[in-house]
Amino acid sequence: MPTYAELHCHSAFSLLDGASTPEALVGRAVGLGLGALALTDHDELGGAVRFSQAAREAGLEAIVGAELTVESAEPGGRPSHITLLARTAEGYANLAELVTRSRSPGGGEPRRSLRSTSRGPVAGTAAAPPPRSKLRS
Repeated sequence: MPTYAELHCHSAFSLLDGASTPEALVGRAVGLGLGALALTDHDELGGAVRFSQAAREAGLEAIVGAELTVESAEPGGRPSHITLLARTAEGYANLAELVTRSRSPGGGEPRRSLRSTSRGPVAGTAAAPPPRSKLRS
């Protein structure tokens, strides 16, 4: 049984960051012999159904998640990212609520939103851009 699962993968639903369809990602994961794959598009769950269906048909464990943008707590600070993986149906519902809130005007206080939807999702770190000073050297 494979011991590796990619837990941070973007599809074409991550605009300007991913290019492959969920079905193509599943096909590649199966070709590499992975036992599971997590789809973690940026602030998006739009590919989750297609991904889950393709994975089920291919016998691959599908893990649905999202890489959410988190505003800085400091005024003028750079936003960061956190990857959340749904480990249960309740986790998926809570993740969907967070994505919906992030798209709504006045989407709510971020820390309260994360606290009230903390059952079910599993948090991890995500790719963070290097500090601006590193980009200029």
